[in-house]
Amino acid sequence: METNETKSLKELRKLSGRGCKILKPSHRKKGLYTVDIGVEGYLDLLFTVANLIKVSILALDSDESNCIQIPDSPSNIKNMLEIALKVLPCDEAGFLHQSRELLLRENENGTPEK
Repeated sequence: METNETKSLKELRKLSGRGCKILKPSHRKKGLYTVDIGVEGYLDLLFTVANLIKVSILALDSDESNCIQIPDSPSNIKNMLEIALKVLPCDEAGFLHQSRELLLRENENGTPEK
C-alpha cells in the first residue's frame, strides 16, 4: 500500500520532469546547474553581452529613488555583469587573434590577402 507521502513524491517527480527544464545539472560540479542562452552565433552573443553591460550602466546611472520597485539594485547589476563576463567568448577571441596574425604573416610573405 502506497502512503500519501510516496504518492506526493511520485507526483512531484512527474511534475518536475514536465515543468523543470531550464536548469540542467552541471557536468563540472555537483550542486551547480547550467542555463542555455540561445544565440544565433558569435556576433549575436557579443551584442547580447554588450546589451547586458549597457543596461547595467544605465541602471548604475539611474537615480536610486526611482528604483523603489527593484530592491537591492546594486546586487542585481552585479549579477548581470557577472553573467556578461561568463558568456564572453574569450577562447574564441584568442582563435580570432591567432587567425588574424597568421593571415598578416602570410600577407607579409607575399600571399595576397583577400
